[in-house]
Amino acid sequence: MISPPKNANIVLLEKNRSESFSYHLEISDYDNTILWLNRHKADPDYQLYVDCDDDCFLATTDLSITKDEYVSIWKEGKVLVSDSELGRLLTLAPELFPFLAVDESGQELMLAWGKRTSLEQALQTGIGTYFSRSRNKPWVKGEESGHLQNLKEIYISENPYYIMYRTNQKGAACHTGYYSCFFRQIEQDDQVKLVYNNKVGE
Repeated sequence: MISPPKNANIVLLEKNRSESFSYHLEISDYDNTILWLNRHKADPDYQLYVDCDDDCFLATTDLSITKDEYVSIWKEGKVLVSDSELGRLLTLAPELFPFLAVDESGQELMLAWGKRTSLEQALQTGIGTYFSRSRNKPWVKGEESGHLQNLKEIYISENPYYIMYRTNQKGAACHTGYYSCFFRQIEQDDQVKLVYNNKVGE
């Protein structure tokens, strides 16, 4: 049985299975998350997944969904928007906001949080960068494990405000050793099954 945190922001994602890099993101609380989960579990057209921290849920479907609008702001080392537009987009950033990483095929890898400085560092280095809330400091994914995220493209959604990294993931994206943090599927009877047979390298 999955139990979302009661006193933390929870991220809810919806995705059409046939469309890569196309999501709807919502930041939720515990009560609304439970309603969202129950609604999607009752609908056989949806498949539900949960990340390693139980604070991000992904619902995939073949049905039409509301899609967030993205702007590609960086691709393979080049900023794609003007300095003034980039400045405007950075100015809109909340103090802390979601960063969704997906691989080149569109597979969801992880959902983390970051700050404006995280995005600025990623634009400079081309490496997936976030902010660790538990350690209260900037965090480069893979800086200790070597499982770096070599970015291919950076997208931004203004409303809701979040970043999407399209990345060449080296090794496991999840600290548990699985390729993706979304390695568990929630079934209609609340049972959980593993998506992957093995961890990376096994």
